[in-house]
Amino acid sequence: MNTERKHPKYQIPNEPHAKHRYESALKHVQLAREAGKNSEEIHEVFRKVMNFDSKNIENISQDEAHKKYRTAVIHARKALENGKTPEEAHEIYRNILSGNTAGKCHHKVD
Repeated sequence: MNTERKHPKYQIPNEPHAKHRYESALKHVQLAREAGKNSEEIHEVFRKVMNFDSKNIENISQDEAHKKYRTAVIHARKALENGKTPEEAHEIYRNILSGNTAGKCHHKVD
């Protein structure tokens, strides 16, 4: 008798950043598993990442693990505020995450 339960498939919302959040949620879930979190805690991690609103920069963790992500989001947001296109803002975001930057900016991000 097979007692293994199959996890239901998650339906990714139809919005621009949902797929990226889903991939990030899966990475966070894997790290939670490796840290020995229980099923309830793992599901909470998944929900938190999937419900995350990147427009609310204050909700981005300021720990060392999220430092580069936080910086990338802040710079992309500032680029949009200063008239850059979404494509240009995404390029800034990707460059910061990949480390493809000079590491200097003219404004404070924190």
